[in-house]
Amino acid sequence: MIAARTRHPLDLALIGGYVVDGTGAPAVRADVGVRGDRIAVVGTGGWAAAMTLDITGRMVTPGFVDPHSHSDWSVLGNRDAQSTIRQGVTTEVVGNCGVTYAPLTDAGVPAARRALRGYGYDGDIGWRSFPELLEIVHDRDGGTAQNLAWLVGHTALREAAGLSGPQASTEAVRRMSALLSEALEAGALGLSTGLEYGAGREARIAELIAVTSALRDYDGIYASHIRNRDARLSESVAEFLTVARAHEVRAQLSHLNVRYDTGAPAGAWREAVDALTRAREAGLDVAADITPLCHGIGLAIGLLPSWVLDGGYEAAAKQLAHSAVRARLRRDCDRYWRFVHHGQWDRVGLLRSPGLPELEGLPFVEIAARRGQDCWDALFDVLAAAGPQMADVQLLGRLFTPGHVAEAVAHPLFCLGVDGFTTRLDGPLAARTRHPLFVSGHTHYLAHHALRSGTLSVEETVRKMTSMVADRFGLVRRGRVVPGWYADLAVIDTAVLAGADTATFHGAYADGVPHVFVNGVAVVRGGVHLGTRSGRFLRRSPERNGACA
Repeated sequence: MIAARTRHPLDLALIGGYVVDGTGAPAVRADVGVRGDRIAVVGTGGWAAAMTLDITGRMVTPGFVDPHSHSDWSVLGNRDAQSTIRQGVTTEVVGNCGVTYAPLTDAGVPAARRALRGYGYDGDIGWRSFPELLEIVHDRDGGTAQNLAWLVGHTALREAAGLSGPQASTEAVRRMSALLSEALEAGALGLSTGLEYGAGREARIAELIAVTSALRDYDGIYASHIRNRDARLSESVAEFLTVARAHEVRAQLSHLNVRYDTGAPAGAWREAVDALTRAREAGLDVAADITPLCHGIGLAIGLLPSWVLDGGYEAAAKQLAHSAVRARLRRDCDRYWRFVHHGQWDRVGLLRSPGLPELEGLPFVEIAARRGQDCWDALFDVLAAAGPQMADVQLLGRLFTPGHVAEAVAHPLFCLGVDGFTTRLDGPLAARTRHPLFVSGHTHYLAHHALRSGTLSVEETVRKMTSMVADRFGLVRRGRVVPGWYADLAVIDTAVLAGADTATFHGAYADGVPHVFVNGVAVVRGGVHLGTRSGRFLRRSPERNGACA
């Protein structure tokens, strides 16, 4: 901490609180002064400021940084980041799991338009390249409330390169690499893959190694939703490490958790973590992230085998009209969320359904009962109704045990994310995001894992949500309450959070974070969203190789 007085008035003074600075150091009683977009002073003293907030008894932290967000799906329909900014999230790393809406071909525009309409965006799909999408998000229509740092999706690269099936020609690899380099040159942090579903599932390791070579010149990061997290977890982690080692790139294993009752061998998760730890000790820059709750999002097409998808989604939807195809699928969908093959449909709900939106938010057991079907036929009907938008059918599942989540949250290798997207309680987003994952997933880390269960200390929880993530992704001068660093700040009322039920959806935004500042500007004050959009595109910076500012 630095105690100092300033000669000139500050723009903002937060007085009377205590600071948890994001480094893991113990909380310290201190005031925080902000000038422009930077923290000017941390200490004590009667500073003159244009705005002074008495936050006695409350905690000042760096704004939270989500390492694994899908808010690029919803940001165009929710530029105010209503659900995440109100939890103190000031930066989100987006473009995960291989699924981004750029680069985009003319042929892909209708599907993108339909998908984004479901996320509240009904504007023109005027971009094709990744740089053009960045310009539309950040430089038009008032920008965003939160900072965004971007990955480009491998599945999007595949589709833009016209590649389908497992055989990637030299020309297809060259085209994907060029598109990736274009995105990196525009400031993207790196590449993400989603190898458990869709086009990503078809990619072979040689293709992944070839495409990731483009990351070397930019110190880009490779973030991967690996191929399997149950019976084949060990070999999937080995594949991840092989890709990372091929070019010695930084690599992030996305949401490394194991779904229970899906055939994972006893101790599989621990063996996977040990493999990452050994690789890190040997000099490979790898780490992982985890989610806060026992629920998670999944793409329904992940359940389907290649033979029904090879002709495309529209053709697959037509095949689902045949009872013989459905009978075969009941025997041949045991590859993803394998607990459904044990009859555990009570663990699955429907999050997004382009063809039958009236069913969104309902458990599959209830959907089947309403329609007089069993759950398999209900799923097949939902997929068939989506037609060419089949890839946009999303599920919400109870995937993990509380003990497993707590163990991963506490592990030093893991930073803390949510694997959701920013939403709002009105408009098209509201119906299918009525779940605590979206409105209180971030505050759940503090409320449940720190303040109530003691999984981690408050200081360590904050570190794993701020500086650990910022350092991991090279976000320069973010993630700490330090003079000279960007003033992304959250004021936390720990007394409110300690009593908050963050594991239940109550039809309201999260409570317990009364003030949030992004780049020194108030976005939430006194619990009220001000409509401010002071977020920035955190592009790669020449200040440090691989860093962002």
